[in-house]
Amino acid sequence: MRSQPASKIALFRRFRSLCDRGWTDSLPVGVFLIRHSEGLFLYDTGQSPCCNNAGYFPRVALFNSLLSQFTITDNDGILEQLHKQNIKATDLKGVILSHLHNDHAGGLEDLLAEAPNLPIYISREHWQAFGEHKLFASFEGATPNHWPEDFSPKIIDLQDRSFGPWKQSYPLTSDGSLVIVDTSGHVPGHIGLVVHSHEENDAKGIDYTYFLVGDATYGIDLLEKEQPDGINDDPMRALQTLKIIKQFAQEFEVIVLPSHDIDTPRLLAEKVVYRPSSS
Repeated sequence: MRSQPASKIALFRRFRSLCDRGWTDSLPVGVFLIRHSEGLFLYDTGQSPCCNNAGYFPRVALFNSLLSQFTITDNDGILEQLHKQNIKATDLKGVILSHLHNDHAGGLEDLLAEAPNLPIYISREHWQAFGEHKLFASFEGATPNHWPEDFSPKIIDLQDRSFGPWKQSYPLTSDGSLVIVDTSGHVPGHIGLVVHSHEENDAKGIDYTYFLVGDATYGIDLLEKEQPDGINDDPMRALQTLKIIKQFAQEFEVIVLPSHDIDTPRLLAEKVVYRPSSS
C-alpha cells in the first residue's frame, strides 16, 4: 500500500496491496498546527481515538480492515492535543483538509462539536468526488457516518495564479504566506499546503518554506524514487504530482513534510531541506 512502481493499471496495483499481508513499521499520522498573524490553522485533523471501536467504520470500508491498524488512545485525539497547548477548537481560524480519508479527517467530529462554525477547507474536485457521493467515499476510506449531518465545508476553487511549477493556486492568507496547491493522485482533488515562514534564529530572521504534502507521498524516499502509493485510483496523476513536487524542490529550498513519514518529526525539527537528485 505504501508504494509500488508507477503503472496505468490501478486495479492491479490495489490487488497487489490486498494480497500483501506484511506490515510496515509503525507510521505516524501527521497533523500540523500553523501559527500565523491572521490566526491558528490546522492542516488535517488526524485519526479519531474511537477508530478501533466496533462499528466505527462504514460496513463497506473494506480497505480499513484489511490494510491498516491503528494504535491510538483518547489522549492522542486532535482535541486533546490542542487542549494540552491551551488551544480550543474555537481558537482556530480554519482547518485545511488534504482529503477526507479517515486518518486525515477523523478529528472533524470532535473539532466541530466544540466549534460548530469552524471553517473546513476542501477542494471542489475532492468534495464532488467524496462529499457528494458518501457510499463511494465510505468504500474509499472516508467516514461520512461521522461527519456532521449538515456538514458544509468551504469549497476551494484554485485560481489562475501561477505558483512555482503550478499554474493554479489558492492563497489562504492575505500576505500569501499560506498557499494551497493541487497534489492530486492519491485521491481526486487532494491538496497540499505551502507555508512560508519568517523565524527568529540567534537574533537573525531566517526564511523557511515548508510543504505539507499529506498523502501525495508516504515518504521522502518514495518521492525520490517517484513511486506512488499502491491504492490510489489514478497512479499516473499521482506520479505527475511527485514530479511536480520534485520540480518545486529543485526551484526553491523546501522542507517537504509527508504526513506518514516516520522521519517527518526530525525533518521539521531540524529544518532539513529536500534536495532531489539530479537524475
